[in-house]
Amino acid sequence: MKHWKVFVLVISIFGFGSDCHQAPASTKHYEVGNVYSYDYVVKLEMNEPAGLSDDQAPPPGSTVGYKIITKVEVKPVWQSETGGSILEILLVKPHLQIKSARSPEPEGFRDHSSNLDHAKIHPFFIHWKDGQVQETFSVKSDDVSLVNVKKGIANILQISATDEKERTETTPAGKCFIKYDITDAFHLTKTIKKGSKCDTTGLDYAFRTNNNPVLGSELESEVFSKVTMSRDSGVVEDVQVSEMHVVRVTAKKEVGATIHGSQTFKLSDTSTSSNTFKGSSVDAVVKAIEKLTGLNLVRDSLSPKWEKSPYCESATCKTTSTLSQSLAPENMATTKMASAFLQMVSKFREAKAQEIQQLLKPKSSIFPQILDVCAAAGTFETHQAVMKTLNFHLEDDITLPERYLLGLALSPSPPPEVLQDLFKLTKRSVPSEKLQESLILTTAAIAHTISEKNRITRLPQSRLFLEIEEYLVNALSSCDGETASQCSQLYLRSLKNLKSKSTVPTLFDVLTTNDQKSAIVAMKSLHAMPDSYIDPKYRPLLIKIVLQLGKKYDSSVRTLALDLILRNHLTKLELREVVSFLLDKVSDKQHAEVATFMWNRVAEFAEMNPSLGIYFSEAIKELNLQTYHHLSPRGLSTAFNRYFTSTRSGNSSFSNAIEMSGKILKRSLFDVFVRSENNAVQLLSLGIFADGLASFASDDNEPLSPEEEEVDATAGMELTLMEVQTRPLVFFVGKGELMGLVWSGAGSERTSAIQGNVLLQDDKKVIPLFNGLVAEVNILGGLSFDLAGQVQISLWHRTANSLVENKAGLVLQSVVRADTSFVKSRVDYTIATEAALHFTSDINFYQGVIMCLKLTQPEFKIRQNIHKTERIPGSKHKLRKAKYKTIPVPGLTYALNKKNSELCGVMYKDKEEL
Repeated sequence: MKHWKVFVLVISIFGFGSDCHQAPASTKHYEVGNVYSYDYVVKLEMNEPAGLSDDQAPPPGSTVGYKIITKVEVKPVWQSETGGSILEILLVKPHLQIKSARSPEPEGFRDHSSNLDHAKIHPFFIHWKDGQVQETFSVKSDDVSLVNVKKGIANILQISATDEKERTETTPAGKCFIKYDITDAFHLTKTIKKGSKCDTTGLDYAFRTNNNPVLGSELESEVFSKVTMSRDSGVVEDVQVSEMHVVRVTAKKEVGATIHGSQTFKLSDTSTSSNTFKGSSVDAVVKAIEKLTGLNLVRDSLSPKWEKSPYCESATCKTTSTLSQSLAPENMATTKMASAFLQMVSKFREAKAQEIQQLLKPKSSIFPQILDVCAAAGTFETHQAVMKTLNFHLEDDITLPERYLLGLALSPSPPPEVLQDLFKLTKRSVPSEKLQESLILTTAAIAHTISEKNRITRLPQSRLFLEIEEYLVNALSSCDGETASQCSQLYLRSLKNLKSKSTVPTLFDVLTTNDQKSAIVAMKSLHAMPDSYIDPKYRPLLIKIVLQLGKKYDSSVRTLALDLILRNHLTKLELREVVSFLLDKVSDKQHAEVATFMWNRVAEFAEMNPSLGIYFSEAIKELNLQTYHHLSPRGLSTAFNRYFTSTRSGNSSFSNAIEMSGKILKRSLFDVFVRSENNAVQLLSLGIFADGLASFASDDNEPLSPEEEEVDATAGMELTLMEVQTRPLVFFVGKGELMGLVWSGAGSERTSAIQGNVLLQDDKKVIPLFNGLVAEVNILGGLSFDLAGQVQISLWHRTANSLVENKAGLVLQSVVRADTSFVKSRVDYTIATEAALHFTSDINFYQGVIMCLKLTQPEFKIRQNIHKTERIPGSKHKLRKAKYKTIPVPGLTYALNKKNSELCGVMYKDKEEL
């Protein structure tokens, strides 16, 4: 078991008094020649999880589940003073009970026919020594589900006969570290401490999760068992076990399921038997059993076997053909698209390469969406099929290969074979420079994803990762000639995706070069690194960059350097030095914009970091700067953050930073974050960059900032999705291209910049239960998105109007099921929504510059559907319970800052509404 919250096992053994420090009664009281008959019931119920408030528990009778009722015969067939015992466990007339409203009590259980009624019953043997199960022996042809049930029974009999106070025990839930508190020979307490984990390492259980915990799931477990020993024979007389497992999606804790199991095991009769076996050892006895009974026994542990169930077994499952219709281009950024995408991903994960190949039709309108599915499926079979279809050796037509590479870069679970294949292609190079850059960026991103998975699962760093890192660093150092700057920027961006700690010194070295554009990209790569990678020895350099001491740095490098030191425990003395410098420069027109931007950035971090906030307030007081003259904004640059939502699960927020230069946009950054407890993930980072445009809007009598170099007019967009940098989109280079765009009106119509379908959540785990049954968790979150924009520029009216529109359809599906060969129960929890975010900027530079920014979120709805089902294979019985809920979310316009509100008021003073 991967995550245990609380696991308490209390064993009350009633009998005659003895020494208080003596170990509890041993299993030696199960005497050879006797048969011990028990009444056994194992129950399993499933439901949606309770809400986060105390009054949000699911109503009674809303569960699905079943009981297995049987007689159990425990028969010692061999015993040795040194070798322990071999016990035979035999089920007698097992039958099934299911949930039914027609039962005597509301939503109780009633008998129902199933495969259990005519299943062939085989004996099950356990090797018992010192009160612990050493090994199990099951019949090779036995039903796997029945073997798991027997392992749960064997675990009930497991009681330590030693006086150890702490030990690791093997249970069906895994290897658990247990603390014993022995009162006397008949009373003890057995506890697994809160927060400890039972280890299932090495078991053949499916496991897949997102590297970032925010996009994963949480499991909380609690088990309680009470055992009474027979006063006459010292054997187990009565056992009551209760276990509760709660699965929740980390970012949306109301989504998931609860699994409630219980076991009762009560001694009903004791009789005699002459059925015993002889042998000098356990192996000899097992061979004797096989010879005399004709059974083929399989040696195993107490760990239950996981039976993989196909994604969809029902006749109502949608076919690939039906789902393909929902992948039509007009459904992009809708829940219809996202839902079909998730279902197709699950189907492709079970398909063979040949089956997938038949669906890959390049001329089809849904082919780009099928590429998204193949990339997200994360199997080498899908990759092989795609690579046989796509052509990476064309110079112009690179849209489809880039679409597939984007999907691979964002895949939460790419196989290592895909990385090997892409790295080989990278080293061979492709004709298109743009496609080659996307290929390099994707290779670096996948290498990072696989490296993080190795770290999480405690596997060593792969040799392939080190080869890729060496290749990228060497390629960076080899950039020279006229294209050196462009070449360097490409490999610096790839290092941003790779996120290797050993490349940090290389990135800092680039900052000291004279190539300003490469320095900007290097600082962006450093900015993307985990905070722990930035060694304290670099802090003096970062402070010098911020304060513009020594070498001259671009304002973007300085503002990003400020972010780094603000994130990494800025000291009170350092903050005082920065604040003093910024307030000195704010009043200087030539430095007002960058100083204003950095000042707002400090204030933004101070809002989110209480310790930094205290330092910030103290610095202002100590410097006597608590006046409007010092604290009022002078420039148009700004930085702030706002919350989209804030719940007990976590929050989603955005951070917006706008850096102006000469009253024209130099850099804009829009980041969207999802946070849960101590973890955060950046879902989106949309950056707009521009250079050499200040002269278009500056007054003749107003000099340009000395930080503005005479460079070619340039503008473009950078997009980072789930912390993966994509190839930048350059709008124009040079005033010639700019004027061409203006006169042609290109961009005046809404144009998609990037669109696709990606997996946000991809979580799969197997939960071996204490009762021997097995639960399976599948959580998939699909995002269908379309990022589009348009811009209109009028040289006659000297106005510029732009719109960036983010549209997305999100579907989150959680499926938790506990399947056996004779009954199947599951809880499906689905959340779906379609939302949009519009960012508009209107600029009037007819007389001076007036700019108004608006961030609006149209109203939308969140749909929550819960389906609980239970069915019996080979039977028409199917129990289905459903719950539906729609949550309206009103539209709103976000308040940005006071300065922006004032400018919007001036721009639209003649209009009643903005």
